[in-house]
Amino acid sequence: MNPISTWPPLPPTPPDPPRPPRSPWLPEPRPTTAPGAVSVSSVEVHAPDWLAERLVAQRVVALAGELDAEAANRAIATLALLDASGDEPVQLRLSGVQVDVEAAFALVDALDLMGAPVHVTALGTLTGAAIALLAVGDVRTAGPHAVLQLADPKPPRGVRGWDVEAWVVEHARQVERLHERLAEATGRPVAELAADMRAQRVLTVDEAREYGLLDPRDA
Repeated sequence: MNPISTWPPLPPTPPDPPRPPRSPWLPEPRPTTAPGAVSVSSVEVHAPDWLAERLVAQRVVALAGELDAEAANRAIATLALLDASGDEPVQLRLSGVQVDVEAAFALVDALDLMGAPVHVTALGTLTGAAIALLAVGDVRTAGPHAVLQLADPKPPRGVRGWDVEAWVVEHARQVERLHERLAEATGRPVAELAADMRAQRVLTVDEAREYGLLDPRDA
């Protein structure tokens, strides 16, 4: 069959105009969704924590804010990795760290196991069980505007009713161990340190140095 022709002939269809170059700062266009179809979106994050990697490469571990169990375990693994990779000092920076007593003791145990010396620096406000992370360092310093607050750690939240009594007993035992460890680090009697913790005593950098939580200036 012969193709159907038109007369007079139609003009050729003009090509589509070129699209302007797309800005790299604009998001990708959303795909069109057929009517009645369910739209499903997802977000994938591929960017590595390059800052933490750069710090670890310099043998620096920086902890900031509230530390949950996952963050504490990651810090413990990082300390173990640095300890296994050399004998040079490890810099531990504590910036306003808040941690419960159980995670604090896990970190303290990790610091006790370190063969490489650990130089701990406190920045911002350090309080509660986080004080122990500073106290057990081989070298202990603080920023000029740091504040150290001696305070007993708060009991855990979200404990079921029938477990409350057991948790209270265990928490009291851990707090007592914390008093003993801080007394050992500062050279002060346990009773005195426990009283200061209950009173939530606040120390400036000079007072913390005199108290025994920081190294002397000429150390």
